Amino acid sequence: MLFCRVLVLSILFLSSALASAQSAPIILGMLEDHPGHHAGDPNFRAIRVLFRKDADDWHTLPNECRSRECLETISSKYPQEVVWTIAFDGKRVGEVKARTQTKFRYYSEVGLQDIARESTVPTIGAPSIEYGGFFERSVLRPLVANSQPNFEDPDKWKPTQASVDLSALLRDQFRKKFPKLCRETGPESGQLKPYPYRDDEVAIRRAYSSTTGWVVAKVHLEAIDCQDTEAGFDIDDPWFVVSPRKTVTYVDSGMWLVDAGDYDNDGKSELVFSIDRYNRGGYELYYDDFKKHVTFEFSYH
Repeated sequence: MLFCRVLVLSILFLSSALASAQSAPIILGMLEDHPGHHAGDPNFRAIRVLFRKDADDWHTLPNECRSRECLETISSKYPQEVVWTIAFDGKRVGEVKARTQTKFRYYSEVGLQDIARESTVPTIGAPSIEYGGFFERSVLRPLVANSQPNFEDPDKWKPTQASVDLSALLRDQFRKKFPKLCRETGPESGQLKPYPYRDDEVAIRRAYSSTTGWVVAKVHLEAIDCQDTEAGFDIDDPWFVVSPRKTVTYVDSGMWLVDAGDYDNDGKSELVFSIDRYNRGGYELYYDDFKKHVTFEFSYH
């Protein structure tokens, strides 16, 4: 009889713990590699807390500070400590425990958590300027961090080569988005002149496709928006998404694809992009077949 009671209590405890884990909010972050703040300082790894899933939608955690007071108080709005599942390309690559800093030192460090010393921090590949953002310093590739063990990519997003037909669709939409572009008349003039570009000058730099028939692609052309009041800033490699029905939609510019995965375990993959713009960093999360997205963005200065 005593054994049965212990067994029942054990089952109830495990069931309660499982239910608690399943009801816990899903928090998404990013394992980052940061350059030292001063000459000679080594790089350091940290987790940046980004998004929280509530009911059917993702929400951005507080991400914009413009005062010292904000930097010293905003950390109270973040989870104190999280054990993170680290993922890459639909696979679990590690686990780390991290704790939110009591206050943030710089605008670019909003949302950072210090990684516990006992954690073994995973690494994919070698450091590269490609991941360095605004400061263009050589750092390791960022990796998605999830408070829940959700990392598989059911839509199987992979790099692909843009076909002739796909390239034509993308170039057509690019022209609709940027019908009038300019170039500077000289390296020191600062004056703009119309640039009647040809379709074959528009390069499809990168493209990724899913088994569900979606495609995202980055398009490149060295040109300036003629309406840009700050002459000299090139359009920043816009991204477009192509649906299974071949409708093409502009997504955003100045970013690169970090990873894809079913981070909320709803059976469909989300895509995470890293923001790489002038004096701006952060991440954009796209979900629900690109109908929705959330943005975590910060400034460096």
